[in-house]
Amino acid sequence: MNTYLIYIRKGFLLLVFTLKELMTFHFSLFTFRLKKLITFSFSLLVFHFISGQTLQEYIKEANENNPELKAFQNGLDASIEKVNEARSLPNTKIGTGYFISEPETRTGAQKARFSAQQDIPWFGTIKARKETASTESDVHKNKLEIAKRKITLQVEQKYYRLYELKASQNVLDEQDTLLDTYIEIALKEVENNRASTVDVLKLNIAKNNLENQKEILKGEILTAETALNQLLHRDGFDPLVVPDNLFIPEEEPTMMLDDITYHPELITYDYLNDLLEKKENVNAKESLPSIGLGLDYVIVQERPNVSFSDNGKDIIMPMVSVSVPLFSKKHKSRSKQYELQKEEVFQKREASQNNLENLMEEAINNRITARINYNTQQKNIEQAKQAEKILLSEYQTAQLDFEEILDIQQMLLAFENKKIQAIANYFLQTAVLNYLR
Repeated sequence: MNTYLIYIRKGFLLLVFTLKELMTFHFSLFTFRLKKLITFSFSLLVFHFISGQTLQEYIKEANENNPELKAFQNGLDASIEKVNEARSLPNTKIGTGYFISEPETRTGAQKARFSAQQDIPWFGTIKARKETASTESDVHKNKLEIAKRKITLQVEQKYYRLYELKASQNVLDEQDTLLDTYIEIALKEVENNRASTVDVLKLNIAKNNLENQKEILKGEILTAETALNQLLHRDGFDPLVVPDNLFIPEEEPTMMLDDITYHPELITYDYLNDLLEKKENVNAKESLPSIGLGLDYVIVQERPNVSFSDNGKDIIMPMVSVSVPLFSKKHKSRSKQYELQKEEVFQKREASQNNLENLMEEAINNRITARINYNTQQKNIEQAKQAEKILLSEYQTAQLDFEEILDIQQMLLAFENKKIQAIANYFLQTAVLNYLR
């Protein structure tokens, strides 16, 4: 007999039709049902896709709204504007004076003087300052990238923490429903004299403890949601969506030490070292003489009762000046400071690289440990459910042992929580590794 199978993975829907059944169904009715099935399954597929994209949406929202990132962006914009500042020349000096005691010259008495002077740095000084400001802008840009990565890491950490809490809440709800079923069975067994009131009381005590855990968990979920909303810079308590379940991938991704070579934290120190070299270049240029160009204009009053060609002719006097740094201790001190700062940057880079490598090794080991714990709890859950199934099967022929049922339920609850913790820890460590890439 031919069998036709329709299997939709995401919706977990399975339909089996034999050839005989297909022939007995009216074709239009079957088509209608199949359309409804495909529509419903497609809706489930869309829901799963949206749920999978939620984390990336939260990260994008945090990058757009987080005030810390906005502060870094403003710092970057200010550093970019400094490039324009570095291109400018020193202030132009303009002065004027009035002769209270008028000096007499052959062409007349001097009444007032106007002067203007512009200092010009040594050749290449402005270019060096511009390169320094540009490198400083690169430092700010890299710091912004680090801040974005840290915000992303924080969003992922709070997201997976919220998943852990809500998944635990679902497990407690399932256990609560199961306990209600056992309490009903126990009450019937008391009526049939196959169980005692003590069994009912023990089940009620277990339910009370479960309700207590659920109430505590509600408070922890509220705290976690508040923390994530604050990170997203949202007002109030906006609803947050996390997946109902996460699965550890079958294959373990690999990561090498070389992957952190170009991490922004390390590149920042490279930029800082380059910045110090640029500052040293500016310092060397500023230790050279600077040139000043100026012009004096003196107003001369005509001499009365005298007639000659230059009578009352104003004076125009171009000027050139040179500023020589005879006392260069300032520049020598700066040069020494830059050398010491370069050594400081080198040591900090070495320390940062060691920290990142240790963080990566720790995250890799913790992720492997999470996978091992996950597999162990999976086995424990399967075996505990088998034990529960055996006990329930014995209920048909013998008295149900509620003491053992409670023990198994406690074990199942512990195993489920440890499994959830392993999944959350796996993705938390993955978030750390994503930060290090």
